[in-house]
Amino acid sequence: MRARRVSGTAAAIAVGLVAACSPSTPAPAGVHGAASATAGGAPTSATASTASAPAASASAASAARLTVTTLATHLPTPSSRMVVLPVGDRLLLLGGLAGGTTTANVLTLDPSTGATSVVGHLAQPTHDAGGAVLGGRAVVLGGGVSASTDPVQAIATTGGTGTVVGHLPQARSDHAVAVDGGTAYVVGGYAASAELADVLATTDGTTFRTVAHLPTTVRYAAAAVAGGALWVLGGEHQGTAIDLVQRIDLTSGAVTVAGHLPAPLSHAAAATLGGAVLLVGGTRGAAHQDVVYRLDPASGQVTAVGHLPAPTSDPGMAVLGDSAYVVGGETADAAGKTSALSTVVRIQLAP
Repeated sequence: MRARRVSGTAAAIAVGLVAACSPSTPAPAGVHGAASATAGGAPTSATASTASAPAASASAASAARLTVTTLATHLPTPSSRMVVLPVGDRLLLLGGLAGGTTTANVLTLDPSTGATSVVGHLAQPTHDAGGAVLGGRAVVLGGGVSASTDPVQAIATTGGTGTVVGHLPQARSDHAVAVDGGTAYVVGGYAASAELADVLATTDGTTFRTVAHLPTTVRYAAAAVAGGALWVLGGEHQGTAIDLVQRIDLTSGAVTVAGHLPAPLSHAAAATLGGAVLLVGGTRGAAHQDVVYRLDPASGQVTAVGHLPAPTSDPGMAVLGDSAYVVGGETADAAGKTSALSTVVRIQLAP
């Protein structure tokens, strides 16, 4: 991890995601100026991205049609690498990077109205973390500022002041977290100079058990639960993006390489929508990506089904109702200069 300036005040209204602070993947060199949030969440554009995957069946073809919409609302500050959690009809944004600063801020975002506000602060600033709602509270696992850390922080879903409630078995950052019911799975990541193979499960953020070991260690992978399995998609292995789809059977703990992405990909985000896994954005080498992929948990087949409005890596992603929301992230200009995004993008399955 590279050292970061630290902010825990409401004045640095910020959110950041789970991703890059490594020698192999530099954190953003520049960030756009602050963007003001609008009062409403109505779309400024409704870009329907409906590129269809090769249809193995009529149902697969139907599920592949997406509507991708950029909402009129913006984050108060262009931001990336935040933990984004669904809470009721709102999104909770915790920690991350904003303006090159690691923050402890906790924000709430109402996609229906566009209202965004700071509602609290974590006990410690962090980015490159993972998170889940466990036991009725928001839990942030690991991450760090200049090095991987092990604290588990908790805060009420309504906000307030966070506290350190436990510790991971070892320091960990650059990992993915996927949730199945009341269990959060912590996948891969990085500590000191080593990638981590163990997959941890927790129901409270304070006790952990090892449920599997990845055959190929990864950091900056995406993960989601669908069809009774935990899917680990792409990521970096020893500093290079990979195309592996690793599958963990949540009943037996068996781990297999279930397939391959169409191309190597890291720094993407994933969520389960309509019974399938959507994988969005990411980087391939130095190039940011805009493709939306769909993984069919029955077959393991991965197909391209649409596009984000702009190439995006390291966004936050969460599902509310029938919509997945892609929040913030990073992009790069023609000269390769990386900057954070303030956009909120909604993905829905087309009727």
